[in-house]
Amino acid sequence: MQRVSLAAQVREGVGKGTARSVRRAGQIPGILYGRGRDPRPVAVDAKAFASVIHTHAGMNVLIDLELAGNGGGGAPSVVMVKEVQRDIFRRQPIHVDFHAISLTDRMEFYVPVLLKGIAKGIAEGGIVEQHLRNVAVECLPTEIPEQFELDVTELMTGRALHASDFIMPAGVVLKTPLEQVVVAVVSPRVIEEAAPTTVVPAGGVPAAEGAPAPAEGVPASAEGAAAQAESAAPAGREGGREGGREKKKPPKRE
Repeated sequence: MQRVSLAAQVREGVGKGTARSVRRAGQIPGILYGRGRDPRPVAVDAKAFASVIHTHAGMNVLIDLELAGNGGGGAPSVVMVKEVQRDIFRRQPIHVDFHAISLTDRMEFYVPVLLKGIAKGIAEGGIVEQHLRNVAVECLPTEIPEQFELDVTELMTGRALHASDFIMPAGVVLKTPLEQVVVAVVSPRVIEEAAPTTVVPAGGVPAAEGAPAPAEGVPASAEGAAAQAESAAPAGREGGREGGREKKKPPKRE
């Protein structure tokens, strides 16, 4: 396991204002905690931190954190990067959590998975789908594998490799469930076209395919025509004509 050194400065103040001042000075604010110690605000050089986490070990790199400033000094603390917060636009680190660890305590870590080879199922039109990009293991910090490789060359369409296919080094215990699918070769998805729907007009007679729809106000069937004619017949007027004849009023008596 790769091990590097990193200098850190103990921060006096906390809060958003102090954090912004630290970033303007080219540093990244952070926090150091773990192993029964009180959390301590720190700051590290942004460029130095970038070089630390871009090693082959990635986030699993062991760091000898050398503290300077008020409360610093003494032997370096062995830490690991627990979490990195990044700017949502520039993706630059804006805060980092350092977790102090013991090299003699077994812990759980996540190890990246690397696929090797070209699956034979691709020649049949299959598509390689990687379901897991990291697997969980338990081991000493000094025994963390840098990565696990899976050879997918013999995978045909419809076949998969599971977590049980990993070969664990001595002292490393796999914590990911053995039946978990890591990578599979699947057939391409076929999108079925929807069947055309038949529009049934109000008259109850389905319109022929490709036939123009009836114009607005024109009945779609004989029954519809009769209903339209009946509704168009003149109705009696209230207080005026009744049954098509004008109703005369009786003479007014004095």
